[in-house]
Amino acid sequence: MTNNLPKISSAYQSKLVSAIVSISVFFLIYLILILASLLMICLLGYGAIKLLSISLNYFTVFGAAGLLSVGVFVFIFLVKFIFKKTHYSTRHLIEVNRSHQPELFAIIDEIVAETKVKAPQKVFLSPDVNASVSYNSIFWSMFLPVKKNLTIGVGLINSTSVGELRTILAHEFGHFSQKSMKVGGYVNQAEKIIFETVYNNKEYENFILEFSGGNAVFKIFGLISVSFINAFQSVLKSISNFLFKNHASLQREMEYHADAISTFITNPEEQASSLLRLELSDAAFNYSFNFYVESQQKYLPKNLYKNQISLMKILCERNNHPYVNGLPKIDAEDLTRYNKSRIEIEDQWTSHPDILKRIERIKTNETRNTPADHRYAKEIISGFDTICETMTSKFLTLRSVKNVGEVIDDESFIQLYLDDNNYKTFSSDFNGYYERHNPIVENIETVISGSSSHDVSELFSDKKVSLVYEKSGIESDIQTLQYLASYPKEIKTFRFDGSLYKAKDARNLIPDLENELKKVQKELLENDKAIFRHYYHISDEDLKKDLLAKYKKLAVIDREFDDYQKSLNEFTVYLQFMAVTLPFEEIRKHRAKLLKAEEPFKQKTRELLENSAYKEALSDEDKNFLQEFVDSEYIYFNKDKYIEHEVSAVSLLIEKYRALLSDHYLNSKLDLLNFQSGLNKN
Repeated sequence: MTNNLPKISSAYQSKLVSAIVSISVFFLIYLILILASLLMICLLGYGAIKLLSISLNYFTVFGAAGLLSVGVFVFIFLVKFIFKKTHYSTRHLIEVNRSHQPELFAIIDEIVAETKVKAPQKVFLSPDVNASVSYNSIFWSMFLPVKKNLTIGVGLINSTSVGELRTILAHEFGHFSQKSMKVGGYVNQAEKIIFETVYNNKEYENFILEFSGGNAVFKIFGLISVSFINAFQSVLKSISNFLFKNHASLQREMEYHADAISTFITNPEEQASSLLRLELSDAAFNYSFNFYVESQQKYLPKNLYKNQISLMKILCERNNHPYVNGLPKIDAEDLTRYNKSRIEIEDQWTSHPDILKRIERIKTNETRNTPADHRYAKEIISGFDTICETMTSKFLTLRSVKNVGEVIDDESFIQLYLDDNNYKTFSSDFNGYYERHNPIVENIETVISGSSSHDVSELFSDKKVSLVYEKSGIESDIQTLQYLASYPKEIKTFRFDGSLYKAKDARNLIPDLENELKKVQKELLENDKAIFRHYYHISDEDLKKDLLAKYKKLAVIDREFDDYQKSLNEFTVYLQFMAVTLPFEEIRKHRAKLLKAEEPFKQKTRELLENSAYKEALSDEDKNFLQEFVDSEYIYFNKDKYIEHEVSAVSLLIEKYRALLSDHYLNSKLDLLNFQSGLNKN
């Protein structure tokens, strides 16, 4: 047995103290508010008695009742959450025990012995790609001991090895060992208080106003009650950010500590590999489920988890992730390949640290390096396929997917998914250079006369590809710095290139980044010119004409795309009022602005139909659809009601318009690049 598990860090201790202080402050203020409401009842009750002692008549009775009601209403407002029942359903879970799953419980027993914690009260299987420790958090759980439950996602078991699953369970049992989880129970109750009093109180306020609305005197007291309630709400809301930020900060340290326990009793390699694969595994599961949702109940899955595995393979092929020991291997570099940002801002609200930060810590954690176990985790789950089919049904019910449609097997799913998600890939000749970069060269004729002395592998080298992502990273960082400079109070500090800065200093970094961006853009443009010259000089006369025409065409489409996209974005802003509930007069004001903005957008749509590079991409159906909008005289709202078919028509127009712009741009780009790739083979 292990007697020397990792101790909590000084950072953990500091965050724990901060969280306890913030919880204590919250409940102290909450208690003061309750005492204040009780004092109000006493004072107003005394005032009511005095009022009745002066004279006992209709007006004094109503006045006394009104006075007393103010204090009572405010007190009920503060304590009503205690009596609100929380219904937590476990219908989407499957409870298992050691007689059902002896091999799984053997691992659980082993980890319990290693970590010296109490075994979970219950073990559940869930549909998700996740594992968690939880307990039923009710008001009285703040004062009474509670037993924790362990929940393991079938989607997680489906995409890990036995060794990896063991590291994940060891992490969860690391949480079992943390007495600071009790703090989470207090925060959970604080969240309920804040939610019920600040964000879910409109119904109670309406009840007060309706209850007191029949009498003018009572109505005044009702308004006074609501005013006091709003004042108390402001107090509770003002301390909620302080409370939740401190707790989130503690939760991140709890994750690091649970990782340290897992590393110590297992091994860092399997722990890291399971974390790095988590995003892919979760995406494959969600994409599989979304396929059935988007089929509009035409199809249903027999086993969603077989679909998950199949889609993981498809995604790995597209992203060049190898399979090792039968499972996808994701490297840390794969998570940062497309992110060249040099700005680091700590998310004060997130409860989990960034995966790469966790990996860095895991590499330095103390470990006994237990042997790896590369067996599929699902092999130790008795009746796994049956569980998957049952869990599929439960998950569909949980997500309100009706039990209609054709049930399809995994082979049918793969074929249908590929048909519906036609993946337009760029040739591997380009080493990913064009994944986030477009071959746009203005005034292309002036480039022809230059020399072509570059080797094609040099033009698409890793160094050149890195420039593309460096450009994207700089552009993103400039936008972030501009935001930080404009709103310095939202985020106090940030790191840039590892150095700590205050938000007010963000603007000073922008000029240097803009100069870097110009340098990178110039280097990319020179490379794009060299690429064009290379392919131009290896072509015969006919192919040269075709290549030149395709570059010119894409340059025109690129300019038009920005122009039409800008017009679309400007028009879309005027439609947003339809997505919220507004008074009728407000709707009419917004509609007037929409109808005015419609004319320039219709004119732009006419240009797209009659005189644009996009014209050739339009099918007859597209032309008719766009022309119908151009000729329309929609009013959208009439006689206090939206005209549904007009609202639906303009929503569909926006969707199709945006797809048309993107699809034709992508198809034109693919046409040029496939032609360019073919020149290598001539």
